[in-house]
Amino acid sequence: RDRGFARLQYAAKPLLEYFGDSDLSKIKESHVEKYIAWRSKSVSDGTVLREVGMLSAAFNHAIRKHHWRVENPCVKADLPKEPKGRVRWLTHEQAKTLVQVANNPVDQKGSSLSSQYKSPVLGDFIELALNTGCRRSELLNLKWIHVDLSTRLLHLEQTKSGEWQTVPINEDARQVLVRRMRLRDAVCPESPWVFFHLTSAFNAEVGDRVKSVRKAFSTACKRAGIGDFHIHDLRHTFASWLVMNGVALFEVSKLLRHSSIQMTERYAHLAPDHLHHAVSNLGFSAQFQHTKNLESVAVCQNGLNTRVNGRGERI
Repeated sequence: RDRGFARLQYAAKPLLEYFGDSDLSKIKESHVEKYIAWRSKSVSDGTVLREVGMLSAAFNHAIRKHHWRVENPCVKADLPKEPKGRVRWLTHEQAKTLVQVANNPVDQKGSSLSSQYKSPVLGDFIELALNTGCRRSELLNLKWIHVDLSTRLLHLEQTKSGEWQTVPINEDARQVLVRRMRLRDAVCPESPWVFFHLTSAFNAEVGDRVKSVRKAFSTACKRAGIGDFHIHDLRHTFASWLVMNGVALFEVSKLLRHSSIQMTERYAHLAPDHLHHAVSNLGFSAQFQHTKNLESVAVCQNGLNTRVNGRGERI
């Protein structure tokens, strides 16, 4: 896919800058470790790991497909530890404040903008993200033909995995979609996009797809007093709220459309009460009580199955 190829090109730039025209057959693990030290001065460990992973994949391809007689120097190199996944989430009160701020923009002087400048795009985007867990690109690329309000499902085409996926819609999400549909019908009934431009600006016509909300989102977060919060953290908030409400990690994993449960385990620490409840059922006293309950049920069933004749004798 174009997006994936662009990401690979971006990750390859520092590798090309550092190794240049080096003879790949002479690159050793010490060279890889020096590259890691150089890159670690300016980027995160996660970025370094992705770049070294690309270099490693290139060596593996040369060895397997082109039968190069070299060793992969990345295998034995001392790599940085895999960083833990970032989990930044909002409280319900913070989320409410953020939506309110998004729906009431101000100018550079802090004065409220007149109604003609107000657009429900950002507020609706935030609400839909919080209630579906969808990624930024999935929402901004969402078309009305992929929205089924009768079955309350979103059918996502452009997903991270590249496969079609479905997302259930709760009542809050349904209300957002109905609101946007009515707005679309009133302003630009021919627009196929859920998130569309209401005015002509920046080479975009009325009804064209909104391609980015990053700047508006950042401004809204600052006005709401919410720091260190990115658009993708709306997805983390969705997952965190589910876990804190007692939804099992397996179900959360399905709702997030993770490829493995391990990706969802980053949220496990948010459900300590439920974990304690789960292990409490394993104790001896709990098992003993369970046995007593079964005995009581057996006695009751035996009593129900016992019949007597007219003289009071059991038959």
